[in-house]
Amino acid sequence: MEELEYYQKAPVKKKGIDQKLVIGGVLLVVVIACLLFSPIFSVKEIKAEGASHFTTSELSEMIGLSAGDHLFLFGKSKAEKILEESPYIADAKLSAKLPDTMVISVQERKVRGYVPYMGSYLYIDEEGRVLEVQEAYQEALPLVKGLQFSSFTEGEVIPVDNSEALNVVLQISQMMEKYEVLDLVVEIDVSNPEDIYAYVNQVQIHLGNMENGDMKIKYMAEIMKTIPKEDRGILDLSALDDPKANVVFQYLM
Repeated sequence: MEELEYYQKAPVKKKGIDQKLVIGGVLLVVVIACLLFSPIFSVKEIKAEGASHFTTSELSEMIGLSAGDHLFLFGKSKAEKILEESPYIADAKLSAKLPDTMVISVQERKVRGYVPYMGSYLYIDEEGRVLEVQEAYQEALPLVKGLQFSSFTEGEVIPVDNSEALNVVLQISQMMEKYEVLDLVVEIDVSNPEDIYAYVNQVQIHLGNMENGDMKIKYMAEIMKTIPKEDRGILDLSALDDPKANVVFQYLM
């Protein structure tokens, strides 16, 4: 028995928790909490990037952001979702810029044309999405006629029956921006996508189909700059499908 007792292992001493580490950890948490809730990080300035349709004040109001809110505690994710509910905003991002600035970055959709609808006008973007509905249009953008649809939802692409006509409208709108024709009030009739007509001031423009649409819109832009607003006539660009054809402008009395 004595030998057995002699070879028994000595009991292992349990290491206690280092009180210095505990105190240090608590102090670190306290310091971080103090910094988080410190007025040092209160919002003093709000900046907007990429916005032209909305002002900084309008964007701030939409998400309930104001001076005095905390840079880190403000609900950025929720605010971004709220902003993206607007048909005009494709993407939104909020970021804190130390020590006291909140930056609202947005990617906006642009109005590319107007579609008459029951006495009002649908403002559409480059995808045919309805951004808003107004009783009048403000900018000189294409006024589109000939689209066939019975209903629409704001924020979504117009569900047209003649999708080819909508594609033609969007194509023409992009070309008009390219050749800087958007400062003219242009009415486009796409009732027949293979035989398109446009109207600028008192001039009827026969475009035909859009196989050579880029060249036709370029010619239209150049020629319309030389025709006085009071002049009436017909400009036939449909023959430009033939490289040897001539552009014909016929004055009307």
